[in-house]
Amino acid sequence: MALTPATRCVVAAAERHSVNPWVLKAILKVESNFNPGAVNRNPNGTKDIGMAQINTIHLRELSKHGISGTDLLDPCVSTYVAAWHLSKQYRQYGNTWFAVGAYHSVSRCYNDRYVDLVWNALVDWKVVEEPRRRTKSLEACGFKAVAQEGGAKKPTGSRVAKAESSGLMAFDQ
Repeated sequence: MALTPATRCVVAAAERHSVNPWVLKAILKVESNFNPGAVNRNPNGTKDIGMAQINTIHLRELSKHGISGTDLLDPCVSTYVAAWHLSKQYRQYGNTWFAVGAYHSVSRCYNDRYVDLVWNALVDWKVVEEPRRRTKSLEACGFKAVAQEGGAKKPTGSRVAKAESSGLMAFDQ
């Protein structure tokens, strides 16, 4: 697996939380195209933050582990949180494609669409040798576009080192 500075923590995070590193990397691709500073507003007033687009509804739980919204702008922290979130979906729904889609939504239309996007990333990287899937539009699922924020500053790597050394990256352990 070719890793960039933005994706350097994929393998370690996947191992820590027992998820497939290729699926984790595909989620990061789908969520933000590996953009650590991505911040998006949702129609319900929440925000999706960082490379893994972690929703602000998770901040209360993450704060118990010393992780803030600003920390999610660090690609390594975001990757570990993504692996943690994906592992929660696997525990709830089993090792299924529905669990992968539940990273984004349990609503069937959005879930199916998300699975197709992750699948297509895996096909593009030749991880699976199957055809690409036709992906529904967001509008077909009833989505209405909302403004996007840009230019979020990337925090320094010291937060990641502190979190890794203190065990904060093992959220469920």
